[in-house]
Amino acid sequence: MLFRFILLGLIAHLLYGCSQTSDLSPANTKSVAQPVAIAYEKYQLKNGLTVILHEDHSDPLVHVDVTYHVGSAREEPGKTGFAHFYEHMMFQGSANVADEQHFKLITDAGGTLNGSTNRDRTNYYQTVPANQLEKVLWLESDRMGFLLPAVTQEKFEIQRETVKNERAERIDNQPYARRHERIGEVLYPDGHPYSWLTIGYTEDLDRVDVDDLKAFFKRWYGPNNAVLSIGGDINVAQTKAWIEKYFGELPAGPDVKAQSPAPASLSENKFITMQDNVHLPLVQIVFPTVYARHEDEAALDVLASILGSGKTSVFYEQLVKTGKVVQAGVSHPCSELACEFNLVALVSPESEHSLAMIYSEMETILADFESRPFDDDALARVKANIKASTIYGLQSVSGKVSTLAYNETFFGKPDLMNEDVKRYSEVTKEDVYRVFDRYIKGRAAVVLSVVPKGETDLAVKPATVM
Repeated sequence: MLFRFILLGLIAHLLYGCSQTSDLSPANTKSVAQPVAIAYEKYQLKNGLTVILHEDHSDPLVHVDVTYHVGSAREEPGKTGFAHFYEHMMFQGSANVADEQHFKLITDAGGTLNGSTNRDRTNYYQTVPANQLEKVLWLESDRMGFLLPAVTQEKFEIQRETVKNERAERIDNQPYARRHERIGEVLYPDGHPYSWLTIGYTEDLDRVDVDDLKAFFKRWYGPNNAVLSIGGDINVAQTKAWIEKYFGELPAGPDVKAQSPAPASLSENKFITMQDNVHLPLVQIVFPTVYARHEDEAALDVLASILGSGKTSVFYEQLVKTGKVVQAGVSHPCSELACEFNLVALVSPESEHSLAMIYSEMETILADFESRPFDDDALARVKANIKASTIYGLQSVSGKVSTLAYNETFFGKPDLMNEDVKRYSEVTKEDVYRVFDRYIKGRAAVVLSVVPKGETDLAVKPATVM
């Protein structure tokens, strides 16, 4: 029984646990039927800071989100992990806030706070009682405009060790976790900003100093590369006055040019083998596809759900239900520059099927997909699940604010919810088969085998990439 609980936790980590392959969106903005709208006001300060305000007086709370349009994709080879590093440094004090006091000031006021970094953005967010909003705005403006005087070599070295320990715990010593890094290195060409993890390489952090970090901050963390989103029990006029007071005089940073989409492209299958401290072999197939909000993204998402989401999916019926694997899943995580179509299967300890046999079964499922049509009910179920996820994600003020911030940061339009309603509701069976034929059927992929140490003979095929 204990093994079963451990295994369930492992499965959750395999399918959803790594932010590197998670969906870009902080709140799933996909729906299929009824229009979804969030009332808001948007404006911009003279220094380029974009502000979004959303009134919701249902609870005496306010959620504040500051999203910087910078993630690991803005880094350079040899200088990776900087964006994630600043996720740590932004809580270590600023010119007018003592070390660790940002946490204390918010929690003592009855609030919660956190930050996150992915390939394309870094955000910092707090939920506090409504009467604490001014304090939060002051804190956020202070670290936006006055962080660097508090960034010392000593703090840098302390946080460097913290990040290295975090990487060891989350990546290097976590079963199966290094596969995301290995896939990125093989799927994308050298120098592509998605070819390394957000947390970066340990050797890069070892070779840089505090001045390198400061230069990165000056380049990317100006108000003109940020979106300040506030939602909840606010007085709009007073909130605007506070925003002008605390952010209005901050100087703009250097101009920021948008990055062009850069989906991966493969001319042949690439087989890689990773030895890890695991007991159960795993196979993962990754097809390159499109990029966020591409016209085919919605149909690819629906295809992924039909193939491998839930107990009615093809993968569950043919791999899990038959006892060949303990878990199988299909996902289509999308980021600003590229998306990836992932198929994962974890071999059952009680199965007599080898990893090569499971890989062959997965290939057969794909080969037979067009000849075994899914019905209208399957498509309807997928859309219903997408709708439910949308509604759930927008129930809280924080979910609404996150959605507005996400849409504005990447697409310059906070109110994309109804467009998403339309594009997902209009996906047809013909669209699903079309994108299957264009991006999956007979297409080249990265095929990763994760095997116990010393047992490379268990791999799907001999490695073609070392």
